[in-house]
Amino acid sequence: MVDEWSDEAFARRWDAAALEENPVRAEQLDILLSVLVEEYRSGEVILDLGAGSGIVEEMIFGQIPKARVIGVDSSAAMIRLAHDRLRGYENRYRIIRHDLEELATLDLPEDEYGIVISVQALHHLSDDRKKRLFVFVRETLRENGLFLLLDRLAENTPALYSCYRSLWRRQERVYRIRISAARETYEEHAEKLSAKQDHPASLKQHLVWLREAGFDAACLHLHGNRALFAARKA
Repeated sequence: MVDEWSDEAFARRWDAAALEENPVRAEQLDILLSVLVEEYRSGEVILDLGAGSGIVEEMIFGQIPKARVIGVDSSAAMIRLAHDRLRGYENRYRIIRHDLEELATLDLPEDEYGIVISVQALHHLSDDRKKRLFVFVRETLRENGLFLLLDRLAENTPALYSCYRSLWRRQERVYRIRISAARETYEEHAEKLSAKQDHPASLKQHLVWLREAGFDAACLHLHGNRALFAARKA
């Protein structure tokens, strides 16, 4: 079933469990924030593609007191959650409601975008749209600007799916959570992703597309099917 991002109840359930159902996310977000703190230049803007409920923005404002953020998200329900979460920061952020599948009509404010981030958002796009978005990000960034991408990867090697299940079962033991994929066959998992209309790509595909778009790119952190990429405008 497709995720109902426009549904208020679904958005609130997702927001409440965002850091619990994916225990690796907290560590990778901390790494992302550590890079942001070092890379941010006072006066420039951070662009967040798929800003969601403002979880990352709240972290940014806690770590970088003078940071300014422009967020983009298609869900009015998620944007309302972001506004609730970010009360008191109204002069430091703006969220534009827009679908990332329609980049040609995205009208960003004129500013200097030194860093672009995207967290758990781009796997919803088709491969072609991901490639076009990487080009858009490069064109939006200032010279030497940085793109930080945190997202899920494709588990597209059926012969190794049992190894992913072992990793998820370990996470269940360590973090005392339940991960549904730990009990699925490869076919069941692939069918679920198809029903959700998710299109995760492999580690290699991400790096190839980023470099084709004009970035120097590397994977900073990889844990199973979750990766944090850093890409510098070349």
